[in-house]
Amino acid sequence: MPLHIIACGVFRDALEQIALERFYPNVAITYITPVLHNHPQKLKEQILNQVHLAKKTGGSTLCLYGRCHPELDDYLSEMNIPRIPGEHCYEILLGSRRFNEIIEQDAGTYFVEKDLILNFFEYCIQPLELDDPLLRKRYFQHYTQLTYIRQPLDPDNVRPNVHDISRLLDLKTRVVDADYTELKTNLLKLLSSVHRE
Repeated sequence: MPLHIIACGVFRDALEQIALERFYPNVAITYITPVLHNHPQKLKEQILNQVHLAKKTGGSTLCLYGRCHPELDDYLSEMNIPRIPGEHCYEILLGSRRFNEIIEQDAGTYFVEKDLILNFFEYCIQPLELDDPLLRKRYFQHYTQLTYIRQPLDPDNVRPNVHDISRLLDLKTRVVDADYTELKTNLLKLLSSVHRE
């Protein structure tokens, strides 16, 4: 019986490292481009479209997304599709305990990961008009640090971009390593559950 995962492209490297096919050779992963976070309606439509396509092929499906659309959990619940625990990708990549520790240490933390860093112009500068100093100040006045979640497969050109973004936003830089332990545990638990259905 096939197992389908509908995942945000942010998790591509994490899933490559976890290598779910070692545990479930019949798992099929569909990635959706992260740029759709800038277009919530299109994001919802794409997720639902991929869910319907997966259902047509049979088997079970789960969703690897944070709560990236306000109605996502309601739609998934109606279709009996489980979602990986976590409010957003940063919590999922770090594990909830580590994520909450960082927030407790500094509530003004602005998290970034590889995809956001390498596409910062397209995802943030352009749509939010961050080249305007007054708008930058308005959007980021309550942030104090930029925390880069470093993953094992991140290319060398990510780190210089982190510092460029920090300077642009006038935030201090912090680097923390992703921890896939909780993500792997939750994925295997959900896959085991849907596989038995």
